[in-house]
Amino acid sequence: MTSSRVPPQDIDTERALLGALMINQSAIYEVADVVHVDSFYAGKHRSVYDAMLSLYQKGEPIDIVTVASKLDERKQFEEIGGRSYLTELVEAAASPGSARHYAQTVQTKYLLRSLIDAASKIGELGFQEDREIEQVLDEAQQAVFAVSNAPMLRNFTAIKEELHEAWERLESLQKHTGALRGIPTGFAQLDNLLSGLQKSDLIILAARPSMGKTALALDIARLSATKHQTPVGVFSLEMSSQQLVDRMLAAQAGVNSWRLRTGKISRDEEYERLQAGIAELSEAPIFIDDKASNTVLAMRSVARRMKMEKGLGLVIVDYLQLITPSLNGSNVSLVQQVTEISRSLKGMARELDVPVLALSQLSRAIETRRGRPRLSDLRDSGCLAGETLIVDAETGIPHTIKKLAERNASMKVFALDEHFRIASHEAVRFFSSGKKHVFRLATRTGRTIHASANHPFKTLAGWKRLDELKEGDFIAAPHSLPASLPQDALSENELILLAHLLGDGCILPHQPYHYTTVSSMNREHVIRAAKELFTINAQVVRQKNWVHVYLPSPHRLTHGVYHPITNWYKKLGIERVRSYEKRIPDAIFACDQKGIALFLKHLWSTDGNISVKRIPGRNESMSIYYASSSKRLASQVSHLLLRLGIRSSIRRHTSVKGYRDMCHVYVESAPDQLSFLQMIGIADERAVHIPAHVARLRAIVHNTNNDVVPREAWRLVITPAKDEHDMSWRDVAQSMGIAYNGSALMKNSIGRGRLATIAKILESQTCLELATSDVLWDKIVSIEPGEVEDVYDATVPGVHNFVANDIVVHNSLEQDADVVMFIHREDKMDRNAEKTNVAEILIEKHRNGPIGKVDLLFDEEKTTFRSIEKADFGDFTPEATVTGEEETPF
Repeated sequence: MTSSRVPPQDIDTERALLGALMINQSAIYEVADVVHVDSFYAGKHRSVYDAMLSLYQKGEPIDIVTVASKLDERKQFEEIGGRSYLTELVEAAASPGSARHYAQTVQTKYLLRSLIDAASKIGELGFQEDREIEQVLDEAQQAVFAVSNAPMLRNFTAIKEELHEAWERLESLQKHTGALRGIPTGFAQLDNLLSGLQKSDLIILAARPSMGKTALALDIARLSATKHQTPVGVFSLEMSSQQLVDRMLAAQAGVNSWRLRTGKISRDEEYERLQAGIAELSEAPIFIDDKASNTVLAMRSVARRMKMEKGLGLVIVDYLQLITPSLNGSNVSLVQQVTEISRSLKGMARELDVPVLALSQLSRAIETRRGRPRLSDLRDSGCLAGETLIVDAETGIPHTIKKLAERNASMKVFALDEHFRIASHEAVRFFSSGKKHVFRLATRTGRTIHASANHPFKTLAGWKRLDELKEGDFIAAPHSLPASLPQDALSENELILLAHLLGDGCILPHQPYHYTTVSSMNREHVIRAAKELFTINAQVVRQKNWVHVYLPSPHRLTHGVYHPITNWYKKLGIERVRSYEKRIPDAIFACDQKGIALFLKHLWSTDGNISVKRIPGRNESMSIYYASSSKRLASQVSHLLLRLGIRSSIRRHTSVKGYRDMCHVYVESAPDQLSFLQMIGIADERAVHIPAHVARLRAIVHNTNNDVVPREAWRLVITPAKDEHDMSWRDVAQSMGIAYNGSALMKNSIGRGRLATIAKILESQTCLELATSDVLWDKIVSIEPGEVEDVYDATVPGVHNFVANDIVVHNSLEQDADVVMFIHREDKMDRNAEKTNVAEILIEKHRNGPIGKVDLLFDEEKTTFRSIEKADFGDFTPEATVTGEEETPF
């Protein structure tokens, strides 16, 4: 028989609630945060309430007229029964002041229906045999928890009541000396700093191996359970439950742990202590799960059950890096996986309302530094040298990551999204990561960056650490970087004059300012701009084929009165230096594309080249480059071209003896050269040849090898799309109109045009995104060791990367911990340390309290920590130092 049972509902009360909301204007404030659209059983009631919420959100009155208008606007007015039905709703509200009562009933019926839906969902989950059982169980439990956590009507709590409770709590704490708000750790000095382990907090305890982090965690579990009857759940991913029990028993009984494990207990007194320890531990509410390769989902499921059956006061996880992540795939880095795990552990702490103590392995940076641990050691995300440039995606101005960290401010940066698009994203934080050994990575296009060995770079196969990369690998770089809000602070004359002075000008202290050229057009550009900007009357001096344009001050120079060009340079923030030290000021980067193009047009007129390249036996081609002895200026020119979407490469040319080496910025591919001539061109006599150059380039079949997708795309992207489309390689070749030649095709990189064709054949969105992406896959040409430097990193939520030195790099990810503690033992770092077996417990992050340091004694024989008493070390006084409030969130 088919069941005819009707789901829980109360249509009359729904009508009464809607009517009351139209009569009593203040009633919506009492129910809007609890009753939602789906709370109503009748479809037309959902439509009416949705219209009311829309009015409420806009601050408009709720009555028959406004509700009718909103429904009519949505073309739902006649569907719900028109004005006559709205009138019926108003009449159904027997007591308009009873809206809260009506809402309570409506929400209760909704929760009962939700419970039925959850049961149905759980029934469906039971048939999904192909899924991991942990995921199925977690979804089932979440379905029930969602119902139990659904909002119900509740009153506000007056601060007066909260203050009264706070006062009572304070009085209780003062009367009962030593009482804590949180779960006791068993170490008085540590509890004084933390006030115990607080509910819903994630506490990270981190150290390098053999520092004793597992021993300390087990001590906290044992002492809290035996002395305070705190139910403790221990998830051990490294050690078996028997190993943990042996450790706790040795510590509880005070016997040598090695003799206990090997069965070499011989003295009666030790047997007695062991029996007493067993009796004490057997009464302790400690529960152990020693499943290896555990997931947070599985642990959360076990912890939920433990809380329901046994009660739960504390969860310990040993250790974080051994947890199997739910995030996998080529695009997911280790840093992202660890961050996802810590975030899930924080979610478990909040859901179960218990502290979660998670152990974590520190990076090896501390061994290189040979100092105390820092928060940056916990991230292990890689770092960049301080001079690394990051562009403000709004203004276009580049900043060093060191300066950004010192400013401690957020900024819009360029970053790569999951669809291979470069866009603006918020970097919420820049920070110092201490000192690290860095390496210099260089690419075919001349991009360079100094990064630590563990800093990840984007490859087609996903994020790879620098020490996993090699020469010949391809990494992601941006095709273009257009700023969204350029400032355009410079006039055309300023752009023109600055370009010529940076190119062929001599602006040095204690020397007459002058400009040298062979071009009459360049000469006139400088004379006119200097006159209009600074009323300078230029003086022209000829020397053979050269012309020197001297730029004297229009007024007398005395103490405190400077040449107008000197003042201009100071305003621009650039120095009066020789050619090999010249650089382009920030004001140029803040220009829009039109301003940048004008600047480059005149800069190219100084030391730039646009010519026809003729090689015997080959077709004519173009040679376009800019030459400078300033490596920095050359890099800046390359970046400005990138702002216009023009790709370039930098190559160093060795000069003859006595002259400095030169850096040439080449624009090489025919499409980029065409863009250069059409967008920029040149400002001297050579401009007359540009139309012919454009025609010549349009006739050239350009070489696609300058912008290709790495050959790994055949295996990583195209093959899965082919298999999904159920096609053979022969079918693909036939559809492309080429001869099938086995695997030979897949030995080479693939051009964007060909990849776009394949995307169309295979109907592959991924192939299409890759073919039309904003990424230039730049080949690594060298990786060389550098020095130990101050290093920095950034945090970009969501995309977790940013563009630095015109290369896509990974970012650091924030930990979700409320408390971060480190264990530091000087005797493990230095065999000649004065204090042996003394561990410093460093509280480096405390979201709601002070940070500081506590000294504990580690008993090697019993593998346990204990508080240090003065008697232990004679005149040595244990430390419990409070160093202040933590200001910067980790």
